[in-house]
Amino acid sequence: MKAERTVALFIAVSVIFAGTGAAVPFADEGPFRIAHPNSVVSAPAADGDRILWIESTSSPYYAFLGRHAIHAYNTTSQTETLIRSRATNARSPDIDGDLAVWEEERGTAIDIVLYNFRTGTVLALHTTGLQHNPRVSGGRIVWEEGFDGERGIVMYDTKTGDLLCLSTGRTDSYAPDIVGNTVVWVEHSGGDAYSIVSLDLVSGRRDILATTTAPVSPRIDGGRAVWDDGGSVLLASTEEGVNTLSSGPAQRSGAVISETIVAWSEDGRIRCHDLADGQTTRIGRLRASTRPAILEEGIAWVEEVHGGVFSIQYQPFSSPPSSGLKVEPAAAVMPVSTGTQNGRLREGECGWYALDISPGTTGVSLDFSWENANDSLSCTLVGPGGAVLRFTDSDDGMMDAGVRLSVTSPAGIIPGRWYCAITGESVEDEVSYAITWYECDVRKGWCAG
Repeated sequence: MKAERTVALFIAVSVIFAGTGAAVPFADEGPFRIAHPNSVVSAPAADGDRILWIESTSSPYYAFLGRHAIHAYNTTSQTETLIRSRATNARSPDIDGDLAVWEEERGTAIDIVLYNFRTGTVLALHTTGLQHNPRVSGGRIVWEEGFDGERGIVMYDTKTGDLLCLSTGRTDSYAPDIVGNTVVWVEHSGGDAYSIVSLDLVSGRRDILATTTAPVSPRIDGGRAVWDDGGSVLLASTEEGVNTLSSGPAQRSGAVISETIVAWSEDGRIRCHDLADGQTTRIGRLRASTRPAILEEGIAWVEEVHGGVFSIQYQPFSSPPSSGLKVEPAAAVMPVSTGTQNGRLREGECGWYALDISPGTTGVSLDFSWENANDSLSCTLVGPGGAVLRFTDSDDGMMDAGVRLSVTSPAGIIPGRWYCAITGESVEDEVSYAITWYECDVRKGWCAG
């Protein structure tokens, strides 16, 4: 068994609240905390099965020092990756496929930094002006460049190397977004007048989607743009005009869109609105959930754990498919063991391990124990076929600071890489644990550690 230890979390800490309908279904499992509670300084960015965020590497009381790190989390493999450990005053992450971008101070300049997940390379897009608020789609990166009051929208094509200025004239332009061949941004034309501009990169057609009296940050997908404006959440497109999704006496912020789902924070809960039938579902912890991002299979958001300390939460849309696995207490500790993994963790921390299951394996036995019966730990298994199994002290019929269970399938357990998360659910200080695994072929009557 190979060990992979990272500081990540896989525990349910919030409650899904019933909304006005069930149009956006969510899994019974979750939400899961996927980042160690820290001073998260950005909204999460999300695409496919990846979540990207920035957090302070200083204590919450010294987060103003600008010592930041860039993290990514893969919801399929349940693994966290530290992309960049030192990023001075990093802000505004975004992600599309294998490309991630953010802004970062580099000496006396503020540059856009591009990271490629496939190659692991980091590239700074340095220009003569100040660069802020990057967004990426299909290899194209857009950002606002210049000082407040005279900003322009710039686009860089990573495939051709072309660098273009998309905004025209001397109008202050900012808060861009790009999806496919469509770019949107905001133009300030003086006083309280702002316009949300849409540009088709193929035809060159430029449209004014809406006007507003407040600076906003539109997000676009499928030709529709959303933004929060004066306590309302608005949706606009060239074909449908402007529509109000939510209004009234409430605090609303962080509106985002992906396909037919719009999400935003409203009075500290995340609201997910299905454009197909107009129904809304609420998730997240009351007065603590903000800045949502939409993945292919779920929603991520920032949640305040306590004053100045935040985590990233992830809630899947649907439950994993039925695994067909049978779980029962192990008859006895297996007689043969070739090794045991040991670790220590505090409350809220998680030790991750990769388990490579051999073809032909029909059963896996787990012997997991910890030193203090007053502490509570759990073990969660995530299989390549989508199975998610979570065990706690009482699941084997005994409360003895240990879990001894067998997972079997006569047809064979799906071979490949499984992941095991050991989580400190309730820990007084710090607890030691040990975990031993045994592969079994019950048809042949053998087990091996």
